Amino acid sequence: MKYFEKYLSESKNIDDIDISVHCDINIFDWLMRYIHKKDPKLEIKNAISILISSDFLQMAHLVDESVKFVS
Repeated sequence: MKYFEKYLSESKNIDDIDISVHCDINIFDWLMRYIHKKDPKLEIKNAISILISSDFLQMAHLVDESVKFVS
């Protein structure tokens, strides 16, 4: 996720990183499955939330997929 690059590149020690997540746990789980290539499916019930979260996290490919699904 491009969003985290800045935070990870500035930290000298991985133990110094503290990341807070402010989203629905099901959406976060979906995003983690997507990142780990477990092929979660976009559905009507989650597409807009995935689109919003992926845009915030700068996940361009997922934003494109979500926009195509929604349209």
